[in-house]
Amino acid sequence: MPIETPEYPATDALDRQIAIMLADDARLSFRKIAADLGVTEGTVRGRVRRLQANGLLKLVPIVDIGSGGTGMGGNPGQQMLFITIRCARGKIDQVREALFAMPMIRALYDANAAHRLIAICLLSSLEEAAEVTNQVLALDGIREAETELVLQTVKHNATIGPVATLEDLAPATTGDVGHEGRDEGAA
Repeated sequence: MPIETPEYPATDALDRQIAIMLADDARLSFRKIAADLGVTEGTVRGRVRRLQANGLLKLVPIVDIGSGGTGMGGNPGQQMLFITIRCARGKIDQVREALFAMPMIRALYDANAAHRLIAICLLSSLEEAAEVTNQVLALDGIREAETELVLQTVKHNATIGPVATLEDLAPATTGDVGHEGRDEGAA
């Protein structure tokens, strides 16, 4: 199943300023954003709704995997594994689909090299790292796979956004933005 690149509507400087402010602190009230940017609260609310409806903005909690050396959720045993996968000619869609179905693979990217995918896994043990590596190598259509276990986080900026999945690229559905019931005066 080939992946189609979605077409997104144009954005302007105000959209980007709002997104940057929310990336820094997703709890900011629309009132605070509006005051800082010199626009009305309704303008901010409308812009956020449009960005969300078009799949350009998602307000989600980001777990900082690089904080405190403890890994995800304070678990000192958390391991991050990168797997670079070279696929046989004509098999990349089949391999992508199989990798996408593996729950231990948290993110999957098409890389710039032909027939190459990069998977990111967050695992609780070295045994799980070996298990996922063996599962990947057993897939039909794999030419080779190279694994890299992260030993130490040197720099990780969670505010650049969470690791995206193919599911994140699915067309967004309109719905409640989640800010209407909150005290707009809170900063």
